[in-house]
Amino acid sequence: MTQIVDAITRHQVNINRFAEGQAKRALPVLKALAKDLRQRIMAGGTEFQLTRMARLETEIRQVIGQRINEYQLALDLEDFAGQELAYTTRVLSGYVSADLASGLSADMAANIVTKSKARLLSGSLKKSMSIPDLFAEFDEATAKQTMRIMQAGVVEGKTTEQIARQVGEGVLTRTRAQASATTRTAINHIGTQARKEVYAANDDILEGERFLSTLDSHTTLTCAGYDRQEFAVGKGPMPPLHYNCRSIRIPVVKPEYRKDTMGERASADGPVSNQTTYGGWLKGQSKEFQADVLGARRAELFRSGKLSIDKFTDSGGRVLTLEQLAQRYDIEVF
Repeated sequence: MTQIVDAITRHQVNINRFAEGQAKRALPVLKALAKDLRQRIMAGGTEFQLTRMARLETEIRQVIGQRINEYQLALDLEDFAGQELAYTTRVLSGYVSADLASGLSADMAANIVTKSKARLLSGSLKKSMSIPDLFAEFDEATAKQTMRIMQAGVVEGKTTEQIARQVGEGVLTRTRAQASATTRTAINHIGTQARKEVYAANDDILEGERFLSTLDSHTTLTCAGYDRQEFAVGKGPMPPLHYNCRSIRIPVVKPEYRKDTMGERASADGPVSNQTTYGGWLKGQSKEFQADVLGARRAELFRSGKLSIDKFTDSGGRVLTLEQLAQRYDIEVF
């Protein structure tokens, strides 16, 4: 590939760092949420009964919804979408010998944030989720977690103070992790959709798009299996493929429009050739590292050459069990 890969992959690293920074904005909001919930639970005295919990549920859901909405607004996602549209156009124009299409508007940025949907793999299920859907799911998960803690506290005979403390702790641990995952997923989705719009507007100079996964141990088998595969513009798997996904798609410019040279891509070990695939990179890692990424038996099958990295998932990106691998490829897996 070309130097476009260098520019976009370096930018994706910065996007991931930006997402981490944005996720930190959740902490003050979550601390306020934990305080709000503790105060409302404590307001009824030292004994906590199921009847009072039922009355509190509506109020608790309202408090959670208000705080999560406050957090979402603080992220200013439409501004980020606009920046990504402009950045992708600027980068692509710097490496092609053609005038790019214009007309990437503020309305497009708003549509990316409010209407475009990610296809997220969660276990064996695929969810079609817009960014409002992601935050609504986060809202609902937080409310359910809070109610479960309260119900368990009543059943176990805990005091109101104990229940309030556990609810607060839950917000600052599990809910905080959910906030980070939701934020990273939303921001990667915005980046992908911005690039998708720019590529679609200039598809006459593109051969297609190439999927690139991150070359490190945190990459899922789903993303590793798609690494360096090429797809038609706007078709095929679009990151984020799952929560916390960091993969990207880069444009493959038609030869007659290229004006740059060979480049590199980032990895956990530093820059490597653009021709390096995830499977090729993983072969150079230690057995222990391979086992950590793939699991012990899959790593053995991978090292033996019986199965390449893309064989561990089905056409929808779902990770195949060892039993399914045995049936599909007629090999011994145990």
